[in-house]
Order: sequence, then structure tokens, then C-alpha cells
Amino acid sequence: MQSADKQSNYNRIDNLKGKGWKPGQSGNPNGRPPKGEAWADVANELLNSKEIDITMKMADGKVKRLSLESDKSFRHAVIVGMIKEAMNGNVQAARELADRTEGKSKERREVTNKVEPIKIMSFD
Repeated sequence: MQSADKQSNYNRIDNLKGKGWKPGQSGNPNGRPPKGEAWADVANELLNSKEIDITMKMADGKVKRLSLESDKSFRHAVIVGMIKEAMNGNVQAARELADRTEGKSKERREVTNKVEPIKIMSFD
């Protein structure tokens, strides 16, 4: 059994040979996006704003315009929407609100086989 495990481990290593980057070659040639252009930066900017006015030109040539206003930030509007969904029975929205406000609950598992020692395996 152990020889089959070693063989499958060698097969995985052989599959990786020759697929890495060459010396001096970057796996991310464009690097990190400039400040303000990353997904998180754009999302935070829009969620913190009170007004959004965006015009998009689609691939088929059509132009779509999105214009929204809020008396508070859109971050507030999203949370109010989640509360509304949770109150209407959306369990996923209720779970997300609970996770964000109280933290995610930890998954606990009980070890049932306490007679045998724990085996530690090392692969070279």
C-alpha cells in the first residue's frame, strides 16, 4: 500500500516538472494594480459614496446608465437590504448578518478514536 502511495506522490511531482517560471520571469508580470484600481478599492469607494452615476458602453454598442442616490452611504443601503431579506425569511442573509456582527461560529469536531496514538506522516 505504501509503495502505491509513493508512486502516486512521484506522479504528482513529475506532472509539475517543467511547468514553473523560468529564472527572472514573474508569475504576475503586471504586478499589483495601482492604488484605487483594485476590486476592494473600487467597491469601498462606491459603497462609501452617496451618489453613483456610471455610463457603460456594452459590447453590442448599447449604452447603459446607472444613476443611484442615497441619503446615507450605499454601504448602509446594502445592510438595510440584507436586514429586509433576513426579516422576509432569507436564511443566507440572516447568517451573513450574524457572521458580520457576531463573528463566524467555530466548527467543532470530537475525536472518537482515542485509543490509538495519532500517526504523523512525512513526505519527502
